[in-house]
Amino acid sequence: MKAYYRLTILILTLSFNIIHAQEYYSVSGRVLDASSKRQLSYASIQLLSTNISNVSNSEGNFLLKIPSILKADTLLVSYLGYKTQKIAIKPGSDQRVSVLLNPSEISLAPITVRPQDASELMMMALNRIDRNYHVDPMQITAFYREMIKKGNSYVSINEAVLDINKSAYGRYGVDQIGIYKARGNYDSNRIDTLMVKFQGGPNSALDIDVARDPFLGVEPMLIKEYYDFKMSAPVTIDNRYFYVIEFNQKPYVSDVFFRGRVYIESQSMAIARIEFNMNVEENPRANSYFIRKKPTNLKMEVLSAAYLVNYKEINGLWHFDYSRTEVKFNAKWDRRWFRSTYTIMSELATTEISDRQRKIENQNRIRSRDIMSAKVQDFTDDNFWGGYNIIEPDASIESVISRIIRQLSRREREIQ
Repeated sequence: MKAYYRLTILILTLSFNIIHAQEYYSVSGRVLDASSKRQLSYASIQLLSTNISNVSNSEGNFLLKIPSILKADTLLVSYLGYKTQKIAIKPGSDQRVSVLLNPSEISLAPITVRPQDASELMMMALNRIDRNYHVDPMQITAFYREMIKKGNSYVSINEAVLDINKSAYGRYGVDQIGIYKARGNYDSNRIDTLMVKFQGGPNSALDIDVARDPFLGVEPMLIKEYYDFKMSAPVTIDNRYFYVIEFNQKPYVSDVFFRGRVYIESQSMAIARIEFNMNVEENPRANSYFIRKKPTNLKMEVLSAAYLVNYKEINGLWHFDYSRTEVKFNAKWDRRWFRSTYTIMSELATTEISDRQRKIENQNRIRSRDIMSAKVQDFTDDNFWGGYNIIEPDASIESVISRIIRQLSRREREIQ
């Protein structure tokens, strides 16, 4: 089975400086279910009439950093299965808003009748990959961020603007990734003797594009042998009806596979979103999928591995839009009482899609065995980041994108 996420353990120290941002005001808040007050993770928040958007974190919290020159006064908040809501804000001043979303009423208007067998619906979605996704290579500009935490403190943060030559769906191909701009921050005061590094970085973020790669470690024709599927309650978003299918590996399958849920748009049968976890809990075999190199006197235990992939529709075809990974593990040295918990997170968000491919020079390529933190220095350009020279680990990846979109547009004009 493909190892989607690898960690490399080394012992070394580094340092980096931070520059502060200016001329922005912030809008923060929390997205909750109006009735139960349950937090809504990864809700979409957009500042209307601008390119600035946000994704709430795992606790429903979000933060938008907005340039003071913008006068937009309305947030649009949406979440699968809930009614979209507009929130008024006051331009130019820091503020916190409360967002309470109500469940959508599922329309009973006639829809295409599908078999309600979950595994059959899953197979229909997989068999329509070549109809619902682009069958020609595409060029993507994306923003990528990876972060490492020890306990509750951030140890390392790396960010990059990437050029990606995305291979066609439904055909064999390899995505090519090049770094355009990058930067990093490492805090040596947060560690003692252990330095955790993430190998693969952006390649791992694309490896979980399950609409292009085999379904969660298994060839599509074999998924019924490895997975159980069942229907869950359907949801609506933006007046579209989605089937929700839950899955888990079969009890007799001894290897480490996955559990989660898939959202399938009812008319096109396109996979629009997938949320899943690797079944690593209390399974010592899981370590071999993640740990590539470590000291012999260090014991490690993978605690959890969570993934999310989202697609968006453009002119009738669905495209890779966003992915998120989060892996937690314990590390304990021999003859020591205490252990440390580390969390590695990564996000990749598409900022532009084009049907023409940009040549990626060999020196810019980042490959599956590369470590992003070792490459950022070669691509650092403080002028590129403009007013966003500080790395804010709790800021949404989409709010970061909004600040650099002008620089990306300038690059396109220079190329033309």
